Amino acid sequence: MLANGAAYLLSMIGARALSVADYGALGALLSVSIIGSTIALAAQAVGSRQMVFKAMDQARAVAETAGLASGATITMTVLGVVLFQPLASLLGVPPLAVLLTFGAMAASIPGFTALGILQGREDHRGFGIAYSGIGLIRAAGGIVAMLFVPTVTSASLGIFVGSVVGSALSMVVGRLPLSLAWTGRPLVRELLHNSSALVALFALANSDVLLARVFLDEDSSGGYAVGALIAKIAFFLPYAIITIYFPRMSAAEDKRRAFLMALLMTAGMGVVVTAACFLLGGPLVWILAGAKYAALAPLAWLFALEGSIFAVMQVVLYAGFSTRAKIVGLVPLAALAAQILVVTLWRHDTILQILVVTIVAATASTIVGVWIELRPSRKEAARDGRASLSSPEPRVETS
Repeated sequence: MLANGAAYLLSMIGARALSVADYGALGALLSVSIIGSTIALAAQAVGSRQMVFKAMDQARAVAETAGLASGATITMTVLGVVLFQPLASLLGVPPLAVLLTFGAMAASIPGFTALGILQGREDHRGFGIAYSGIGLIRAAGGIVAMLFVPTVTSASLGIFVGSVVGSALSMVVGRLPLSLAWTGRPLVRELLHNSSALVALFALANSDVLLARVFLDEDSSGGYAVGALIAKIAFFLPYAIITIYFPRMSAAEDKRRAFLMALLMTAGMGVVVTAACFLLGGPLVWILAGAKYAALAPLAWLFALEGSIFAVMQVVLYAGFSTRAKIVGLVPLAALAAQILVVTLWRHDTILQILVVTIVAATASTIVGVWIELRPSRKEAARDGRASLSSPEPRVETS
């Protein structure tokens, strides 16, 4: 709650300190940042699973995970150098701000990997300290920078500095060393599988903001950025549920029960958040962004519904990381393709049109993902069939 609250405070102050056009640019960069942070979240998941599966050799698990984090950090840095100029042109954002955003994403990878180490150990106190530290320091950097120089480039610089400091704190708490050692192909493949699934989900969850930036006028795209903030609140609010249940979902004997518990709790929280936004949409929009966005209030509950659906889909993906990451990861990817196609060709004239298309795509992908995860795999069905056929009759021994 502290980390997410700090992120929302950053957006709230940005909505007031920046012009509507600049806030639309900041919203687009924050969406790019969230999509790119999937690498950090994937590294966190790898670190957590390594601590579960290598509980008897944790030193080796930490060393291998540290090498993976360093390689991913370098890769993200190189990617930023290659992509920052084209993205700046596409989104109409200063190139330096895009480059700094990529720098912040790269800096966060080691910190989130350390979070995975703490999560796998089920050191919830250490995890809370490190996670809230990352969120608070990152947001503080952006807020201080905007208050001194209210531009999107200044905000990006502050976020970059805060990300570096917060990530360093997390590495200290999680005792994650710096390492360039090769970690082996299995760990790299797991990172790629996790990343591809999360990239698809986070791209789907944030592409609507980017599409709004491209197709709507500057004022409307700024309004959509405020609505996306409500969606992000609903999306990330249940993150603590995954934090607790993911190590248990990684253990084969407790996977199904842990998945169902996480699924039901996340869905229940989504219902509460959506209902609250339906009843209190006006005051919520005023608190988040001020009176100039009052016209967005009737749509607040739809943005909350969108974020809640994405939160459920996130649970599905984390459950699939241990068995079916490839299959489940394709579901949001297909929904993303459909969303971009429909919005680009037909439904892009208003905020409501883009929002409805995104909700429909998210709902369809979530339903399919839950069905894939709950149905027994072929191996499980074959094993159950063999077990029923080979069960011996009880033997009675006599002396």
